[in-house]
Amino acid sequence: MGNRESVGKANATHSGVRAQRGRRESTARLLLGLGLVWLLGACNQIDAVPVTPEGATLAPELLERAERGEVDAQLEVGLFYVDAWRSSTDPESGNVARSQAEAARWLTLAAEQESSAAQSALGQMLVDAEGEARNVAEGKRWLTRAGQAGEASAFFTLGELALRGDGEDPNPELAVAYWRRAEGLGHSGALHRLGEAYEEGLGVDPDLETALSLYRKASSAGYAISQYRLAVMHDQGEGMSRDVSEAAHYYKLAAENGYAPAQAQLGYLYARGEGVIQRYDEALRWSQSAAEQGDADGCNNLAVLYLKGLGVEQSFEEALRWYRLAAQRQHAGAQNMLGTIYLTGEGVAVNANEAEHWWRMAAEQGHSASQYNLGGMFSRGLSTTLSRDEAVDWLGRAAQQGHRSAARERAALQSTASVGSDDSDGPPDESTDGWTDEAPTPTTF
Repeated sequence: MGNRESVGKANATHSGVRAQRGRRESTARLLLGLGLVWLLGACNQIDAVPVTPEGATLAPELLERAERGEVDAQLEVGLFYVDAWRSSTDPESGNVARSQAEAARWLTLAAEQESSAAQSALGQMLVDAEGEARNVAEGKRWLTRAGQAGEASAFFTLGELALRGDGEDPNPELAVAYWRRAEGLGHSGALHRLGEAYEEGLGVDPDLETALSLYRKASSAGYAISQYRLAVMHDQGEGMSRDVSEAAHYYKLAAENGYAPAQAQLGYLYARGEGVIQRYDEALRWSQSAAEQGDADGCNNLAVLYLKGLGVEQSFEEALRWYRLAAQRQHAGAQNMLGTIYLTGEGVAVNANEAEHWWRMAAEQGHSASQYNLGGMFSRGLSTTLSRDEAVDWLGRAAQQGHRSAARERAALQSTASVGSDDSDGPPDESTDGWTDEAPTPTTF
Protein backbone atom coordinates (compact mmCIF):
# COMPACT_ATOMS: atom_id res chain seq x y z
CA MET A 1 0.00 0.00 0.00
CA GLY A 2 3.00 2.27 0.20
CA ASN A 3 4.54 4.13 3.05
CA ARG A 4 1.41 5.66 4.54
CA GLU A 5 2.81 7.16 7.71
CA SER A 6 3.91 10.21 5.72
CA VAL A 7 0.29 10.75 4.80
CA GLY A 8 -0.68 10.83 8.40
CA LYS A 9 2.00 13.41 9.16
CA ALA A 10 0.67 15.63 6.44
CA ASN A 11 -2.93 15.31 7.64
CA ALA A 12 -5.07 18.37 8.13
CA THR A 13 -4.62 18.14 11.88
CA HIS A 14 -1.22 19.58 11.31
CA SER A 15 -2.37 23.17 10.72
CA GLY A 16 -1.36 24.87 7.50
CA VAL A 17 1.26 27.54 8.17
CA ARG A 18 3.08 29.95 5.96
CA ALA A 19 6.17 32.26 5.93
CA GLN A 20 6.34 35.08 8.47
CA ARG A 21 5.85 38.64 7.26
CA GLY A 22 5.23 41.99 8.86
CA ARG A 23 5.41 43.10 12.49
CA ARG A 24 2.81 43.50 15.17
CA GLU A 25 0.26 46.14 14.23
CA SER A 26 -2.52 47.86 16.09
CA THR A 27 -6.07 46.69 15.61
CA ALA A 28 -6.87 49.70 13.45
CA ARG A 29 -3.85 49.04 11.22
CA LEU A 30 -4.83 45.39 10.97
CA LEU A 31 -8.36 46.21 9.85
CA LEU A 32 -7.05 48.61 7.22
CA GLY A 33 -4.61 45.97 5.97
CA LEU A 34 -7.46 43.53 5.59
CA GLY A 35 -9.29 45.87 3.26
CA LEU A 36 -12.09 46.93 5.60
CA VAL A 37 -11.98 50.56 4.44
CA TRP A 38 -13.92 49.43 1.37
CA LEU A 39 -16.55 47.90 3.62
CA LEU A 40 -16.96 50.61 6.24
CA GLY A 41 -20.02 52.13 4.67
CA ALA A 42 -21.84 48.86 4.24
CA CYS A 43 -20.80 46.43 6.92
CA ASN A 44 -22.87 48.15 9.62
CA GLN A 45 -26.06 47.82 7.59
CA ILE A 46 -28.32 44.80 7.96
CA ASP A 47 -29.99 44.98 4.57
CA ALA A 48 -28.76 41.72 3.04
CA VAL A 49 -28.35 38.11 4.08
CA PRO A 50 -24.84 36.83 3.15
CA VAL A 51 -24.61 33.40 1.56
CA THR A 52 -21.63 31.02 1.41
CA PRO A 53 -20.68 29.25 -1.85
CA GLU A 54 -22.38 26.15 -0.42
CA GLY A 55 -25.62 28.05 0.08
CA ALA A 56 -25.45 28.47 3.87
CA THR A 57 -26.92 31.76 5.02
CA LEU A 58 -26.22 34.10 7.90
CA ALA A 59 -29.38 34.67 9.92
CA PRO A 60 -30.31 38.37 10.23
CA GLU A 61 -31.13 37.83 13.91
CA LEU A 62 -27.60 36.58 14.56
CA LEU A 63 -26.13 39.58 12.78
CA GLU A 64 -28.32 41.92 14.82
CA ARG A 65 -27.06 40.34 18.05
CA ALA A 66 -23.48 40.70 16.85
CA GLU A 67 -24.09 44.39 16.04
CA ARG A 68 -25.39 44.84 19.59
CA GLY A 69 -22.03 43.61 20.86
CA GLU A 70 -22.92 40.08 21.99
CA VAL A 71 -19.58 38.30 21.98
CA ASP A 72 -20.92 34.82 21.20
CA ALA A 73 -22.78 36.19 18.19
CA GLN A 74 -19.72 38.09 17.00
CA LEU A 75 -17.69 34.87 17.20
CA GLU A 76 -20.33 32.93 15.27
CA VAL A 77 -20.54 35.56 12.54
CA GLY A 78 -16.75 35.63 12.29
CA LEU A 79 -16.60 31.87 11.94
CA PHE A 80 -19.33 32.02 9.29
CA TYR A 81 -17.13 34.28 7.18
CA VAL A 82 -14.07 32.10 7.84
CA ASP A 83 -16.03 29.15 6.45
CA ALA A 84 -17.13 31.25 3.46
CA TRP A 85 -13.49 32.18 2.77
CA ARG A 86 -12.11 28.67 3.14
CA SER A 87 -14.85 27.09 1.01
CA SER A 88 -14.60 29.59 -1.84
CA THR A 89 -14.08 27.91 -5.21
CA ASP A 90 -12.67 31.08 -6.80
CA PRO A 91 -9.71 32.43 -4.77
CA GLU A 92 -9.40 35.40 -7.12
CA SER A 93 -12.94 36.62 -6.63
CA GLY A 94 -13.79 39.68 -4.58
CA ASN A 95 -15.86 37.47 -2.29
CA VAL A 96 -12.69 35.97 -0.82
CA ALA A 97 -11.29 39.36 0.18
CA ARG A 98 -14.67 40.41 1.56
CA SER A 99 -15.04 37.19 3.55
CA GLN A 100 -11.54 37.54 4.99
CA ALA A 101 -12.15 41.15 5.91
CA GLU A 102 -15.52 40.44 7.53
CA ALA A 103 -14.09 37.44 9.38
CA ALA A 104 -11.26 39.57 10.73
CA ARG A 105 -13.66 42.34 11.75
CA TRP A 106 -16.04 40.17 13.73
CA LEU A 107 -13.38 37.94 15.24
CA THR A 108 -11.39 40.99 16.32
CA LEU A 109 -14.44 42.47 18.03
CA ALA A 110 -15.01 39.21 19.91
CA ALA A 111 -11.30 38.73 20.65
CA GLU A 112 -11.07 42.20 22.19
CA GLN A 113 -13.87 41.12 24.54
CA GLU A 114 -11.52 38.32 25.71
CA SER A 115 -13.18 35.49 23.82
CA SER A 116 -10.35 32.96 23.73
CA ALA A 117 -12.09 31.01 20.96
CA ALA A 118 -12.22 34.16 18.84
CA GLN A 119 -8.58 34.94 19.61
CA SER A 120 -7.58 31.46 18.48
CA ALA A 121 -9.71 31.58 15.32
CA LEU A 122 -8.41 35.05 14.45
CA GLY A 123 -4.80 34.00 14.95
CA GLN A 124 -5.30 30.88 12.85
CA MET A 125 -6.93 32.88 10.09
CA LEU A 126 -4.14 35.43 9.97
CA VAL A 127 -1.40 32.82 9.61
CA ASP A 128 -3.37 30.81 7.04
CA ALA A 129 -4.50 33.71 4.88
CA GLU A 130 -2.78 34.83 1.71
CA GLY A 131 -2.09 38.23 0.21
CA GLU A 132 -2.90 41.39 2.12
CA ALA A 133 -4.95 39.54 4.71
CA ARG A 134 -1.97 37.52 5.90
CA ASN A 135 -0.11 38.71 8.99
CA VAL A 136 1.85 36.02 10.80
CA ALA A 137 3.19 38.30 13.54
CA GLU A 138 -0.30 39.48 14.47
CA GLY A 139 -1.58 35.93 14.18
CA LYS A 140 1.04 34.71 16.65
CA ARG A 141 0.11 37.47 19.07
CA TRP A 142 -3.54 36.41 19.09
CA LEU A 143 -2.64 32.73 19.28
CA THR A 144 -0.43 33.40 22.29
CA ARG A 145 -3.25 35.23 24.06
CA ALA A 146 -5.64 32.41 23.25
CA GLY A 147 -3.21 29.76 24.49
CA GLN A 148 -2.65 31.62 27.73
CA ALA A 149 -6.44 31.67 28.14
CA GLY A 150 -6.57 27.88 27.80
CA GLU A 151 -7.09 27.28 24.07
CA ALA A 152 -5.10 24.11 23.34
CA SER A 153 -5.38 24.46 19.56
CA ALA A 154 -3.64 27.84 19.74
CA PHE A 155 -0.54 26.34 21.36
CA PHE A 156 -0.66 23.49 18.84
CA THR A 157 -0.60 25.94 15.92
CA LEU A 158 2.24 27.91 17.52
CA GLY A 159 4.17 24.65 17.66
CA GLU A 160 3.56 24.09 13.95
CA LEU A 161 4.77 27.61 13.19
CA ALA A 162 7.91 27.11 15.26
CA LEU A 163 8.70 23.85 13.50
CA ARG A 164 8.25 25.37 10.06
CA GLY A 165 10.11 28.58 10.82
CA ASP A 166 7.97 30.92 8.71
CA GLY A 167 10.79 33.15 7.56
CA GLU A 168 12.93 32.32 10.57
CA ASP A 169 15.07 29.31 11.35
CA PRO A 170 12.95 26.30 12.32
CA ASN A 171 12.96 25.82 16.07
CA PRO A 172 11.97 22.24 16.96
CA GLU A 173 12.78 22.78 20.64
CA LEU A 174 10.27 25.63 20.80
CA ALA A 175 7.77 23.53 18.83
CA VAL A 176 8.03 20.75 21.40
CA ALA A 177 7.53 23.25 24.20
CA TYR A 178 4.32 24.53 22.59
CA TRP A 179 3.06 20.99 21.94
CA ARG A 180 3.67 20.10 25.58
CA ARG A 181 1.50 23.01 26.62
CA ALA A 182 -1.19 21.98 24.13
CA GLU A 183 -1.00 18.39 25.33
CA GLY A 184 -1.40 19.57 28.91
CA LEU A 185 -4.67 21.18 27.81
CA GLY A 186 -5.90 17.92 26.30
CA HIS A 187 -4.95 18.29 22.62
CA SER A 188 -4.61 14.80 21.11
CA GLY A 189 -2.89 16.11 17.99
CA ALA A 190 -0.16 17.55 20.19
CA LEU A 191 0.30 14.11 21.75
CA HIS A 192 0.84 12.69 18.27
CA ARG A 193 3.26 15.46 17.35
CA LEU A 194 5.26 14.79 20.51
CA GLY A 195 5.32 11.13 19.54
CA GLU A 196 6.76 12.08 16.16
CA ALA A 197 9.32 14.32 17.84
CA TYR A 198 10.57 11.47 20.01
CA GLU A 199 10.48 9.02 17.12
CA GLU A 200 12.46 11.29 14.82
CA GLY A 201 14.58 13.19 17.34
CA LEU A 202 13.07 16.62 16.62
CA GLY A 203 13.88 18.99 19.48
CA VAL A 204 14.41 16.01 21.84
CA ASP A 205 16.67 12.98 21.99
CA PRO A 206 15.21 10.07 19.98
CA ASP A 207 13.32 7.66 22.23
CA LEU A 208 11.16 5.06 20.53
CA GLU A 209 9.59 3.82 23.78
CA THR A 210 8.47 7.33 24.68
CA ALA A 211 7.15 7.80 21.14
CA LEU A 212 5.13 4.60 21.37
CA SER A 213 3.77 5.61 24.75
CA LEU A 214 2.63 8.95 23.35
CA TYR A 215 1.08 7.35 20.27
CA ARG A 216 -0.79 4.88 22.47
CA LYS A 217 -2.06 7.65 24.69
CA ALA A 218 -3.31 9.60 21.66
CA SER A 219 -4.79 6.40 20.25
CA SER A 220 -6.70 5.80 23.49
CA ALA A 221 -8.10 9.30 23.11
CA GLY A 222 -9.44 8.30 19.69
CA TYR A 223 -6.84 10.08 17.56
CA ALA A 224 -6.96 8.28 14.20
CA ILE A 225 -3.54 9.31 12.93
CA SER A 226 -1.82 7.86 16.00
CA GLN A 227 -3.87 4.70 15.62
CA TYR A 228 -2.73 4.46 12.01
CA ARG A 229 0.89 5.13 12.90
CA LEU A 230 0.83 2.34 15.50
CA ALA A 231 -0.73 0.04 12.91
CA VAL A 232 2.04 0.75 10.40
CA MET A 233 4.75 0.24 13.03
CA HIS A 234 3.31 -3.15 13.98
CA ASP A 235 2.72 -4.03 10.32
CA GLN A 236 6.26 -3.19 9.25
CA GLY A 237 7.97 -4.24 12.47
CA GLU A 238 9.41 -0.80 13.13
CA GLY A 239 11.21 -0.96 16.46
CA MET A 240 9.36 -4.13 17.39
CA SER A 241 8.59 -7.61 16.11
CA ARG A 242 6.08 -7.63 13.28
CA ASP A 243 2.58 -8.38 14.55
CA VAL A 244 -0.08 -8.26 11.84
CA SER A 245 -2.90 -9.04 14.28
CA GLU A 246 -1.98 -6.02 16.38
CA ALA A 247 -1.60 -3.98 13.20
CA ALA A 248 -5.10 -5.01 12.11
CA HIS A 249 -6.42 -3.96 15.52
CA TYR A 250 -5.07 -0.43 15.14
CA TYR A 251 -6.01 -0.21 11.46
CA LYS A 252 -9.58 -1.02 12.45
CA LEU A 253 -9.62 1.63 15.17
CA ALA A 254 -8.45 4.27 12.71
CA ALA A 255 -10.77 2.97 9.98
CA GLU A 256 -13.76 3.22 12.27
CA ASN A 257 -12.75 6.82 12.92
CA GLY A 258 -13.03 7.47 9.18
CA TYR A 259 -9.33 7.56 8.30
CA ALA A 260 -9.15 6.55 4.64
CA PRO A 261 -5.57 5.16 4.53
CA ALA A 262 -6.44 2.82 7.41
CA GLN A 263 -9.68 1.77 5.72
CA ALA A 264 -7.79 0.86 2.55
CA GLN A 265 -5.16 -1.16 4.39
CA LEU A 266 -7.78 -2.89 6.53
CA GLY A 267 -9.64 -3.83 3.34
CA TYR A 268 -6.44 -5.30 1.99
CA LEU A 269 -5.84 -7.36 5.13
CA TYR A 270 -9.38 -8.75 4.94
CA ALA A 271 -8.79 -9.73 1.33
CA ARG A 272 -5.56 -11.46 2.29
CA GLY A 273 -6.76 -12.88 5.57
CA GLU A 274 -3.73 -11.44 7.36
CA GLY A 275 -4.27 -10.57 11.00
CA VAL A 276 -8.01 -11.09 10.50
CA ILE A 277 -10.29 -13.84 9.20
CA GLN A 278 -10.41 -13.60 5.41
CA ARG A 279 -13.64 -11.91 4.39
CA TYR A 280 -14.07 -10.46 0.92
CA ASP A 281 -17.27 -8.67 1.93
CA GLU A 282 -15.31 -6.75 4.57
CA ALA A 283 -12.51 -6.15 2.07
CA LEU A 284 -15.07 -4.62 -0.28
CA ARG A 285 -16.73 -2.54 2.45
CA TRP A 286 -13.58 -0.96 3.79
CA SER A 287 -12.01 -0.47 0.36
CA GLN A 288 -15.19 1.23 -0.83
CA SER A 289 -15.16 3.54 2.20
CA ALA A 290 -11.59 4.55 1.45
CA ALA A 291 -12.23 4.98 -2.28
CA GLU A 292 -15.22 7.21 -1.61
CA GLN A 293 -12.82 9.57 0.15
CA GLY A 294 -10.54 9.60 -2.89
CA ASP A 295 -7.92 7.27 -1.44
CA ALA A 296 -5.76 5.79 -4.21
CA ASP A 297 -5.14 2.52 -2.38
CA GLY A 298 -8.85 2.10 -1.80
CA CYS A 299 -9.51 2.60 -5.53
CA ASN A 300 -6.80 0.11 -6.40
CA ASN A 301 -8.20 -2.43 -3.93
CA LEU A 302 -11.59 -2.22 -5.65
CA ALA A 303 -9.96 -2.68 -9.05
CA VAL A 304 -8.38 -5.94 -7.91
CA LEU A 305 -11.59 -7.15 -6.27
CA TYR A 306 -13.58 -6.54 -9.46
CA LEU A 307 -10.84 -7.97 -11.67
CA LYS A 308 -10.85 -11.24 -9.72
CA GLY A 309 -14.50 -11.28 -8.68
CA LEU A 310 -13.73 -11.38 -4.97
CA GLY A 311 -16.74 -10.47 -2.84
CA VAL A 312 -18.37 -8.90 -5.87
CA GLU A 313 -19.49 -9.96 -9.33
CA GLN A 314 -16.47 -10.02 -11.63
CA SER A 315 -16.44 -7.01 -13.95
CA PHE A 316 -13.51 -6.00 -16.12
CA GLU A 317 -15.23 -2.69 -16.87
CA GLU A 318 -15.45 -1.84 -13.17
CA ALA A 319 -11.88 -3.01 -12.61
CA LEU A 320 -10.66 -0.74 -15.41
CA ARG A 321 -12.64 2.20 -14.01
CA TRP A 322 -11.13 1.81 -10.55
CA TYR A 323 -7.62 1.27 -11.94
CA ARG A 324 -7.98 4.55 -13.84
CA LEU A 325 -9.16 6.40 -10.73
CA ALA A 326 -6.27 4.99 -8.71
CA ALA A 327 -3.79 5.82 -11.49
CA GLN A 328 -5.07 9.38 -11.70
CA ARG A 329 -4.33 9.64 -7.98
CA GLN A 330 -0.71 8.61 -8.65
CA HIS A 331 -0.99 4.97 -7.57
CA ALA A 332 2.09 3.46 -9.25
CA GLY A 333 0.81 -0.13 -9.18
CA ALA A 334 -2.43 0.89 -10.88
CA GLN A 335 -0.51 2.88 -13.48
CA ASN A 336 1.61 -0.20 -14.20
CA MET A 337 -1.52 -2.33 -14.64
CA LEU A 338 -3.06 0.21 -17.01
CA GLY A 339 0.09 0.09 -19.10
CA THR A 340 -0.17 -3.70 -19.28
CA ILE A 341 -3.89 -3.55 -20.12
CA TYR A 342 -3.33 -1.13 -23.00
CA LEU A 343 -0.40 -3.10 -24.40
CA THR A 344 -2.19 -6.44 -24.27
CA GLY A 345 -5.60 -5.09 -25.27
CA GLU A 346 -7.50 -6.66 -22.38
CA GLY A 347 -10.95 -5.12 -22.83
CA VAL A 348 -9.56 -2.08 -24.64
CA ALA A 349 -8.02 -1.39 -28.02
CA VAL A 350 -4.28 -2.06 -28.09
CA ASN A 351 -2.49 1.27 -27.69
CA ALA A 352 1.28 1.18 -27.18
CA ASN A 353 1.45 4.94 -26.73
CA GLU A 354 -1.07 4.80 -23.88
CA ALA A 355 0.85 1.89 -22.35
CA GLU A 356 4.05 3.92 -22.51
CA HIS A 357 2.30 6.91 -20.90
CA TRP A 358 1.16 4.94 -17.85
CA TRP A 359 4.39 2.99 -17.48
CA ARG A 360 6.38 6.21 -17.62
CA MET A 361 4.23 7.79 -14.92
CA ALA A 362 4.79 4.80 -12.63
CA ALA A 363 8.47 4.51 -13.54
CA GLU A 364 9.06 8.13 -12.56
CA GLN A 365 7.69 7.24 -9.12
CA GLY A 366 10.32 4.52 -8.79
CA HIS A 367 8.10 1.51 -9.60
CA SER A 368 10.61 -1.15 -10.66
CA ALA A 369 8.22 -3.27 -12.76
CA SER A 370 7.20 -0.17 -14.74
CA GLN A 371 10.82 0.84 -15.19
CA TYR A 372 11.48 -2.62 -16.63
CA ASN A 373 8.38 -2.49 -18.83
CA LEU A 374 9.19 0.99 -20.10
CA GLY A 375 12.82 0.19 -20.83
CA GLY A 376 11.82 -3.04 -22.54
CA MET A 377 9.60 -1.21 -25.04
CA PHE A 378 12.72 -0.20 -26.96
CA SER A 379 14.08 -3.68 -27.59
CA ARG A 380 10.57 -4.93 -28.40
CA GLY A 381 10.13 -2.19 -30.99
CA LEU A 382 7.04 -0.83 -29.26
CA SER A 383 8.09 2.80 -28.73
CA THR A 384 8.76 5.53 -31.26
CA THR A 385 10.08 7.93 -28.63
CA LEU A 386 12.45 5.91 -26.43
CA SER A 387 16.14 6.10 -27.28
CA ARG A 388 18.55 3.26 -26.62
CA ASP A 389 20.25 5.29 -23.88
CA GLU A 390 16.95 6.03 -22.17
CA ALA A 391 15.94 2.38 -22.34
CA VAL A 392 19.27 1.34 -20.82
CA ASP A 393 18.77 3.94 -18.07
CA TRP A 394 15.28 2.70 -17.14
CA LEU A 395 16.38 -0.92 -17.17
CA GLY A 396 19.33 0.05 -14.98
CA ARG A 397 17.05 1.73 -12.45
CA ALA A 398 14.89 -1.37 -12.26
CA ALA A 399 17.97 -3.58 -11.92
CA GLN A 400 19.23 -1.45 -9.02
CA GLN A 401 16.00 -2.33 -7.21
CA GLY A 402 16.66 -6.04 -7.69
CA HIS A 403 14.68 -6.68 -10.88
CA ARG A 404 16.71 -9.55 -12.36
CA SER A 405 15.01 -9.60 -15.77
CA ALA A 406 15.83 -5.91 -16.14
CA ALA A 407 19.48 -6.57 -15.36
CA ARG A 408 19.68 -9.29 -18.02
CA GLU A 409 17.85 -7.22 -20.64
CA ARG A 410 20.02 -4.20 -19.94
CA ALA A 411 23.17 -6.26 -20.42
CA ALA A 412 21.82 -7.69 -23.66
CA LEU A 413 20.83 -4.23 -24.92
CA GLN A 414 24.25 -2.83 -24.16
CA SER A 415 25.97 -5.70 -25.94
CA THR A 416 24.16 -5.26 -29.24
CA ALA A 417 23.80 -2.34 -31.57
CA SER A 418 20.93 -3.78 -33.53
CA VAL A 419 17.90 -1.57 -32.96
CA GLY A 420 14.64 -3.47 -32.56
CA SER A 421 16.13 -6.82 -31.60
CA ASP A 422 13.91 -8.67 -29.13
CA ASP A 423 15.97 -9.41 -26.04
CA SER A 424 13.04 -9.51 -23.66
CA ASP A 425 12.62 -12.28 -21.15
CA GLY A 426 8.86 -12.44 -21.54
CA PRO A 427 5.62 -10.49 -21.21
CA PRO A 428 5.29 -7.19 -19.32
CA ASP A 429 5.69 -7.36 -15.56
CA GLU A 430 2.20 -6.75 -14.17
CA SER A 431 3.56 -6.41 -10.65
CA THR A 432 0.76 -8.50 -9.20
CA ASP A 433 -2.32 -6.81 -10.64
CA GLY A 434 -1.39 -3.35 -9.45
CA TRP A 435 -0.36 -3.88 -5.84
CA THR A 436 2.54 -1.57 -5.11
CA ASP A 437 5.91 -3.08 -4.34
CA GLU A 438 6.46 -1.17 -1.11
CA ALA A 439 5.91 -2.66 2.36
CA PRO A 440 3.70 -3.53 4.11
CA THR A 441 1.63 -4.86 1.20
CA PRO A 442 2.28 -8.45 0.07
CA THR A 443 2.11 -9.23 -3.63
CA THR A 444 -1.43 -10.42 -4.29
CA PHE A 445 -4.75 -11.46 -2.79
